[in-house]
Amino acid sequence: MNFIDRLEKKFPRFGITNLMKYVICMNIVGTVIQLIDMSGMLPFMIYNDYLSLDFNAIFHGQVWRILTFILHPTLDYSGNMGSSSAFLEILWFAIWAFVYYQIGTVLEREWGKFRFSLFYFSGIFFVIIATLAFYLVYSNMDVGGMGIDASEYIGYLVGSAANLNYLNQTLFLAFALMFPDVRFFLYFIIPVKAKWLAYVYLGLMAFQLVKCVMYSQWYPMVLIVGALVNFAVFFIFARGTSSVRGAYKQRKRRKSFEKKADAAWSQSKRPHEPGAPTGGARHKCAICGRTELDDPRLEFRYCSKCNGNYEYCSDHLFSHTHVQ
Repeated sequence: MNFIDRLEKKFPRFGITNLMKYVICMNIVGTVIQLIDMSGMLPFMIYNDYLSLDFNAIFHGQVWRILTFILHPTLDYSGNMGSSSAFLEILWFAIWAFVYYQIGTVLEREWGKFRFSLFYFSGIFFVIIATLAFYLVYSNMDVGGMGIDASEYIGYLVGSAANLNYLNQTLFLAFALMFPDVRFFLYFIIPVKAKWLAYVYLGLMAFQLVKCVMYSQWYPMVLIVGALVNFAVFFIFARGTSSVRGAYKQRKRRKSFEKKADAAWSQSKRPHEPGAPTGGARHKCAICGRTELDDPRLEFRYCSKCNGNYEYCSDHLFSHTHVQ
């Protein structure tokens, strides 16, 4: 039993059910605040001046910032208000929110609310600790002799950059590791498996790390590395199919099954051809009615939220309406 198992046994009620719903709601609020700030409607910046993780302000009594920095929008808007780019940014955010809500919900169902909540809160805790460390290290520096209070300047600068973007991206990496063959439709047209998108994510993170080193941007680099370490720790100490070893065994069993199914398929007729056998299927999707005889590469799973034993194929597992 690893330490996460022991924690779960000791604090079985820890965690927030449907946590991703609250995360998305906070990001929506943060995006609205960001749009107001960029519009110039107010003589101050709501987020940077009152909500960001500015430890100089926190040490002067604004302790609510330790929580309100979570309102930092996942997608920063930096265009001109009223332009077409504003609409595209909002549309992209809506797509992001929908996809990540589905991903977070699946992870919570697979891990349980304890592990999913611990994963997310530990990521938040790391951002807070990293921001505090950078503030303490650089708050006594000389800011170019410009007569600027270094602690105030560093607190504002680092606090406004504190965000959970990289933590949210590791949610997709976790999903891709557990369900590598689930297809996403880029631009609603191009089908791409989750594992290939995960490679793209890792490539972009690697590129960002290189840029951080080149331009001495140490704070973003620490956030990226911290999010990846948090992701790695949870999968090293995961259990069952949620672990790296379990996911590997599951893929190995799937490939073995597909190989045997392909061999059987080549020796038999298609189920819907005249004279072909129609029985013998072990799995059937409750939505489309397809079985493993229709396509040996189909994956089938039961839905834990449906009232009854309803089985769905991989195309309808996350898109069906739950039976109550």
